[in-house]
Amino acid sequence: MVEIAGQNYEVTVGSDMQRDGMYLEAWNEAKALVAEVFYSDEHDTMSFTGYLPDIPLPLVEWMIGQAKARLTPERGNGS
Repeated sequence: MVEIAGQNYEVTVGSDMQRDGMYLEAWNEAKALVAEVFYSDEHDTMSFTGYLPDIPLPLVEWMIGQAKARLTPERGNGS
């Protein structure tokens, strides 16, 4: 559970084999999916999807930062 902009959110991180990637989801206290960040292994891209209106910007920013840190593969430095 994380508190952002005065609201509590349950955060889920997982793997989606059908879409070939990883996701980070935020669920509100009413158990509704608020937003998702998805990293595609196939395309090496990241996307944000909001499922409810009026998502607080601090939540969006937090999710993007967490997704960059947690969903993208670590790249070797070539040595």
